[in-house]
Amino acid sequence: MNTLKKVFTGALTLGLLAGCSSTPATNDATTPATTGETTATAETASTGSGCSIESMDLDMINEYLNTSADLGEGTIGNAVAIIPIDHVNGPREESKFYAFVNFKYEARNYIKYQVTYLSCTCRSADVNYWMTAYVELTLPDSGDINDSQIRFLSFDRDSQDKYTAGFWGDSNPTPAGATYEDFKEQYIPFFVDKDYRYIQTLSVMEDIDPADYSAGEGRDGYTIDTFSGSSVSANNIIRMLNALFEYHATDDYFTGE
Repeated sequence: MNTLKKVFTGALTLGLLAGCSSTPATNDATTPATTGETTATAETASTGSGCSIESMDLDMINEYLNTSADLGEGTIGNAVAIIPIDHVNGPREESKFYAFVNFKYEARNYIKYQVTYLSCTCRSADVNYWMTAYVELTLPDSGDINDSQIRFLSFDRDSQDKYTAGFWGDSNPTPAGATYEDFKEQYIPFFVDKDYRYIQTLSVMEDIDPADYSAGEGRDGYTIDTFSGSSVSANNIIRMLNALFEYHATDDYFTGE
């Protein structure tokens, strides 16, 4: 996480400082910056408006990404964001990581998202591909984020079956033998129509009640144990959904801004 954050911090430093500073940014990052009687290195220098490199956070980075280019207004692309995600590996060790929301579009009563995240980390670096999920989250009449539901979830085609909006980056089949088709048929549909109130109660797949998992038309005989040997893929879908719902909650629809 720290490495990734440093990459973004280094790449965006000059732009962020220029955007919140009333004085020109120096071209030399190692040259001391002087404001009045205060002298500091560029790494810790505060600008006249109170911004500093040390105070940069994801909100500032996301604002910069969406205002420094033709993003956010649909001129070329749609709004993008970097969001925190609590990744979990096979031995259930958690890591603070980031996911990338590379598409956001508000429809009549829901928002479409693409979110790219790292799931399986047990593979060698040359095939450690990232997943892209296409997700539709509702905008409930109540205005309560907890009532927001998963309208659609896919790792390939969108809800209109017109575009390939997702990508399954994990092993297919997994080392335990579960294929993407198994996930697509049995596991992924379980989350459709579930609201954030419920998703928040899940951390790993074992948190899903087996009776709930097999409930519903055509699900009789499905068991969560099918994916017990493929828990990294299964668990990080849950982690991705929780991270995306947290980001969804920042939309103006819920904040009233």
